[in-house]
Amino acid sequence: MIAHLDADAFFASVEQAADPRLRGRPVAVGSARRGIIASASYEARRFGIHTPMPSARALRLCPSLLLLPGDYEKYERFSRFIFSYPMDVTPFVEISGIDEGYYDLGSDEKGARQQAEVVAKISTAISQRLKISVSQGVATNKLTAQIASKLNKPCGFTVVPPGCEQKFLSPLDISWLPGVGPTLATTLARGGLRRIGQVAAMPEVVLRRVAGGLAPSLIQYATGIDFRPVVPQQDAGAAKSYGAQETFDTDTADEEELRAALRRLVDDAVRRMRAEGHSARTLSVTIRYSDMKEAIRTYSFDEPLDLPEDFYPRAWELLRNAWERRVRLRMIRARLSTIYNSPALPPLLEKERHMKLEALNNAVEAVRARHGRAALIRGHDLHATRGGIQNLPPPKRHQTAASVWREDGSKK
Repeated sequence: MIAHLDADAFFASVEQAADPRLRGRPVAVGSARRGIIASASYEARRFGIHTPMPSARALRLCPSLLLLPGDYEKYERFSRFIFSYPMDVTPFVEISGIDEGYYDLGSDEKGARQQAEVVAKISTAISQRLKISVSQGVATNKLTAQIASKLNKPCGFTVVPPGCEQKFLSPLDISWLPGVGPTLATTLARGGLRRIGQVAAMPEVVLRRVAGGLAPSLIQYATGIDFRPVVPQQDAGAAKSYGAQETFDTDTADEEELRAALRRLVDDAVRRMRAEGHSARTLSVTIRYSDMKEAIRTYSFDEPLDLPEDFYPRAWELLRNAWERRVRLRMIRARLSTIYNSPALPPLLEKERHMKLEALNNAVEAVRARHGRAALIRGHDLHATRGGIQNLPPPKRHQTAASVWREDGSKK
């Protein structure tokens, strides 16, 4: 059996756990720079406050709201405390985000009922010792366990007995299925597919007409089948970070070339992170000199980010700080870590810019996914003299003229 643990209103709950004076009161965590609510306690939610509501509106809805700045280092510390409890029970613990993760309780040797009791004790221990409530779901696979944990928040505890996966999933909205975003959900609904059970009953050949290559996996998930294993932390490796590196054909000290290459690496790391709906708070840049010695610099932002443009300036600053010797560079690497299991919140005062950049990145990712990376390149790729666009694979279907975009999202 697999359990999925999901902390309730995590950021706000941590603030209440750390300061007893906040317990039972409407509390929200908000960013002064972004001006948006990042997390609201359940006391605050009774006033209609939710994420990502503008902080000013939240204060109008609840004048007594206690609006606190985010302390992400404290949240990461509490996250480690929370997952230490499942780790006391099993070494097979996969932390998929700062406030949620899976743990594998093994086969049915002890019986599903006994395993559910273990999970319930973990919830109780976290509540009593950390003063944080969590919701948990228990099932035979990751998908069913995750959905079960989120259905009855807060303090939810749902067990799906073996063999009842499809029955449990059938009446739920199709948006619960992995890969079904708003666009696909709307398309499926137009075809009369609004519930998971309807997807499960649909012939694959018919579903392919609207879902394309996703059809087989959608039917598999809809019938309660999920073979994904729980990946323990010691085996997760790159799953908890996103990185890319480039080794130059010829050692270089050309700053223009290095800046362009570094941005390409950030682009690649962010693309893979965004594809999984994640954001990151920590950026690391590693350089390797021509004599093979390395240097690394790391920076943690105040809050998670998920656009490459947000990382560009700091990435170059880190490279410059690491490059202390007057020696050419052989390799550079960019790495995103401290991963959060949700997209970053857009800054309220820069909403228009953020929307343009979001649309730009989505368009670039969509075109490259369909036609290959060379079908659409960014402006900094044009400045790379080695390892750059001339080394990119050709478009998948046909040659497409390169389009150059400014960093504010407008086309040149």
